[in-house]
Amino acid sequence: MMIEKTDSHSSAEAAPPAEDPVAEAVEREGFSLWQRLRSPRTLVSFGLALAIAIFAVRGLNIDIERTWAYVRGANGWMLLLGLGVFYLTFPMRALRWRLLLDNAGVPVREGKHSWASFPALMEYIFLSWFANCIVPAKLGDAYRGYLLKHNGKVSFSTTFGTIFAERLLDMIGLFGLLVLSGWITFGAHMPEGTQIVFGFGALLVVIILSGLAGMRWLSPFIRRFIPARLREFYGNFEAAALVSFRPAILPRLVLMTGAIWLLEGFRLYFVIVALGQEGLVLSLSAIVFVALASSLLTALPITPAGLGVVEGTITVVLTLFGVNQDLGIAVTLLDRLINFWSIVVFGFILYLVSKRK
Repeated sequence: MMIEKTDSHSSAEAAPPAEDPVAEAVEREGFSLWQRLRSPRTLVSFGLALAIAIFAVRGLNIDIERTWAYVRGANGWMLLLGLGVFYLTFPMRALRWRLLLDNAGVPVREGKHSWASFPALMEYIFLSWFANCIVPAKLGDAYRGYLLKHNGKVSFSTTFGTIFAERLLDMIGLFGLLVLSGWITFGAHMPEGTQIVFGFGALLVVIILSGLAGMRWLSPFIRRFIPARLREFYGNFEAAALVSFRPAILPRLVLMTGAIWLLEGFRLYFVIVALGQEGLVLSLSAIVFVALASSLLTALPITPAGLGVVEGTITVVLTLFGVNQDLGIAVTLLDRLINFWSIVVFGFILYLVSKRK
């Protein structure tokens, strides 16, 4: 499963850009998901996820048989609707990323190059999500940058700048909708258990916005501390990240981002409807709040896609709405079946057959 360098998808119109040291290292060494999956760091992260899950089950005194009965009784058609709604987010993410890449000067207009077609961009995104589900530290983002460089000879640093911009949009959109749904649901008095979620989200937004502001206003100062061999890499990254937020396209980016996260909320809505339990009657704002809190926790880099952390925390959040613990863990398991385990299965199949990996 080693990823090997090929030249079959290189750009036909432009010569490859001058490489920076980071891109050269990625191109020379490749990006082997198999090697990273076997690394001690990855194995430790999966061990930590398992330990967190066991602790949550014991700490919450979960009745496994009762939880399994809830899962078995779920409506399969409603779960398929939830799966379909979730997978609608991928073409929307591809459209948004194409807009960001186009702003950064990457030739990704539809039909111009096979490596830059809309299906290709969707494939890169899905493979990167697959990578994030099996290795820690959000390495899937670096993998996506590698894929575009590997297939299109596009600057790795420029691509990574657009991915940073995308992550910033996601975090601001997610946190904004999280606060809005939380205010509609709870009013001005947030339950104590939600404070950790809001605090973590606010911290991430501050960090990312501080990084963007630093690039915008302190660029000359920052470059003084960057080794000379990395200055070109940083310059391309900075330019791509900043140009992504041009006022002319910002409204479209905001609308796309809002639609993506609302679909994440409807994914959980269909999971809850699938269970059809009387003790699981939540308002739409509450459902959106829980779904977004779940997505926020996947940003934790200690385990792949927040594995273990998400399951335990979201079960606790559901109990704040009066949902019994066994039913809460059933909701969480079915939701993670859609937004984690389906990516692992389908992503593995795509990785095996993909010609762009």
